[in-house]
Amino acid sequence: MFVFSLLFSLFLYWSIYKIVFTNDLQSESFLETDKCPACYGMSACGFLLTDQVKLTGWSKLRFLDFVNVKNVHFGKHVYKEHNVVLKKLALDKELVEVDNEVCKDANREAGCDIARVIYKASTPYSLKDKPILPKHLNSLTVSMFSCASYRLLDRMWSYYKERLNQDDIMYRDKVQLWYISKVNTEPLLMQTFPAREGWPFPEYYGACGRFTVSEHGGRPLQEFYHASFVKRVDIAYQIMKMALKMTENKDDFILYWTDIQYENFAVDAGGKVRIIDAENIIVVDKMAVEAIKPRGWDDLYESDFDECDGENCITFSTNNLCRHVNSDHNYYAACRNLLSQYGSEPGMPGGLLHDMPDYAKNDWELDGMLNECARPSKPKGRIIIKERLIEALDHLRKVKSAKDINVNILDALKSKDDSKANE
Repeated sequence: MFVFSLLFSLFLYWSIYKIVFTNDLQSESFLETDKCPACYGMSACGFLLTDQVKLTGWSKLRFLDFVNVKNVHFGKHVYKEHNVVLKKLALDKELVEVDNEVCKDANREAGCDIARVIYKASTPYSLKDKPILPKHLNSLTVSMFSCASYRLLDRMWSYYKERLNQDDIMYRDKVQLWYISKVNTEPLLMQTFPAREGWPFPEYYGACGRFTVSEHGGRPLQEFYHASFVKRVDIAYQIMKMALKMTENKDDFILYWTDIQYENFAVDAGGKVRIIDAENIIVVDKMAVEAIKPRGWDDLYESDFDECDGENCITFSTNNLCRHVNSDHNYYAACRNLLSQYGSEPGMPGGLLHDMPDYAKNDWELDGMLNECARPSKPKGRIIIKERLIEALDHLRKVKSAKDINVNILDALKSKDDSKANE
């Protein structure tokens, strides 16, 4: 008994010492930098390895990694005093599967020295004296490169933080990009469409080994399911504005949601909503589609509503999204899975705007507009209703009292009268 108590005490003291005095982010073995270029980059190593970021909360405890299956850790920048998120971008078993696939491609046994062998795999080997092309990045999974174009690839290289030489694309850069595309394209998407230019993602800081570092997006959206109606309407308004930005923008790229649920979003302390999981977003280059002009390319592609037995889902055709420059898909995804009565996740029925007050239903017909957005009753229904829906959400998020309700209705009516007078 004494020996057991002694061993337990030593383990406890050792655990406390590890938590208080050590920082795993200074360990290259923890960051797996030895796997590079079969990794995500080295741009963040400068501030991780020099103890500028420390893990916080449960992320300090390595013995809990077995329950942290998504490999998402939280930390804080010591000097800038902002919170960060560190991701491995895949489950451990998924990373092993990708590595073994590369080993097999290079005619090596599973568990090979991936950092050395990756250069022997067929695609990386072929890139030694040739440029990397969109076809090299179009994997079997839905991702940023499902509809890849040369213009998208050029844009990605212009923002890519991991380039060894900003004046040239090195062989190692191409191999690393190919590896990232096989694991998870989220860091590439967040760099190519950065937060500083108004895209709805957290700021991306860089990568070190097999970890990416980005801005902490805030509290998960599901924590706001029971928030006040005004708060939920404000979140809904921001989500619809995201859908609009991702569909219509000056860059002529469309970013499509193919996996949209509460856990994909976060709300920061200032109330700003961000997309924190961008793994399955498809990017369509409108200029590339117009150049090729496939049959029906400029027709509106309308997503079909699916009951999905009362559960959340999005039905879509990647091929159709890739072949059209106009689609209502993002509006469908937002309304179907989050905002309307059809949006239902375990313990959260009725969508984000559940328990709608009478003034929202009667004065603004909000429930009817959400249903039309999710399940339109006529052709082009979502496109017709989206502006009215966004306008209604904008007014309703400003409601503080009954007086505000009347003022907002009058303002909306005046706006409609003014628009008719200008026609």
